[in-house]
Amino acid sequence: MTLRPRAASALALAAICAAVTGCASSADATATKPAYTAGDVKAAYYTAKDAGEGARDYWYDRDFHSHNNYVPPSAIQTCPYVQRSDAPKAPSNVVQPVGGQPVGQFAVEPARATDSRVPYVTQNALVFGSNAIADNAMGEVNSGLAECPGSYEVRGGPPVILGTYSVTSRPLEVFGWKGYVQQLAHTYPSGQDDVYYEDIAIVVLHRANVILYLDLTQKKIVGDRADSADKVRGAMEKVLRRLG
Repeated sequence: MTLRPRAASALALAAICAAVTGCASSADATATKPAYTAGDVKAAYYTAKDAGEGARDYWYDRDFHSHNNYVPPSAIQTCPYVQRSDAPKAPSNVVQPVGGQPVGQFAVEPARATDSRVPYVTQNALVFGSNAIADNAMGEVNSGLAECPGSYEVRGGPPVILGTYSVTSRPLEVFGWKGYVQQLAHTYPSGQDDVYYEDIAIVVLHRANVILYLDLTQKKIVGDRADSADKVRGAMEKVLRRLG
């Protein structure tokens, strides 16, 4: 399993606060199912049809592993690229709970690599044998998130991952699913790319026997407002409405 190079932009805290307020206010969208299957999650995934014109989607090849950033199929990424960073006592970049059945990583991306209108979206989910096991697993994920430093620099590796990462996160609840939204800003080294930065938001939500993971990465012109947190919420809402 592979993840696309990712990073993101400074967290617009006010925007996220606004997004969190009233997140479960739509009664008809509040989750009611006691449990979910892998099939339920696959049928609910965000797709190219949701993204609109210019997008394509596909399942990742589980036999292909990126040298940039490997995340095991049964893991949740909690701190992208920190394992390659200069952070003192750098934590693991992932948490791998016991007992989680990976649904599979599904991607939505621009049909043309030069099209910056369509963000890159990567999704995965872990389905557990019981709600109690899933509760414990989400606790592990939250603990991993808490260890992620607020900033770090990657100086070695492929050019696409080099630079400074600024990280912020806060709790998030959507339609009864609870977890967090994490946003990162990836600024490239001086002289490598002085026009663009990468803006990403990662949402991890838990309910019943499932943990859902969705991240959204986009390129933004330096100076433009980071809005990945708004977009990732919209994508996740589509998924949760279908899940029920």
